[in-house]
Amino acid sequence: MELLKKSNGNLPRTQEEIEQMIDNAADAYAGFLNAVGFDYTADRQTVDTPRRVAKAWLKDLIVGSVTNEPNITTFPNDDHYTGLVIQSSIPVVSMCAHHNLAFTGYATVGYVPGDNVVGLSKLNRIVE
Repeated sequence: MELLKKSNGNLPRTQEEIEQMIDNAADAYAGFLNAVGFDYTADRQTVDTPRRVAKAWLKDLIVGSVTNEPNITTFPNDDHYTGLVIQSSIPVVSMCAHHNLAFTGYATVGYVPGDNVVGLSKLNRIVE
């Protein structure tokens, strides 16, 4: 499997590849838990933790790294709008590549239109 070379990179994967990555990551995380002294299988609350962690990474935290970039449709700027276009309070859930810890927050995106404009919903997709 080809590996990402940059922490904020993007390498789209098929659904089958993502499922295989979840399986591989769950096995690896189970080994990690054992390596740091946790018998995750001894407690019914944590027996599925390795798979939950793997799914959280691939389906929530790094989803933008394994999926296609969003399709962004632009429209002609027929009204010749030149003011700032802003979309704020866009929820962000991501992964700190340096510490491998999840973080959450809100993003604000703005741009000044040229010949074309982008719909506000597309700004949310760009952040995701």
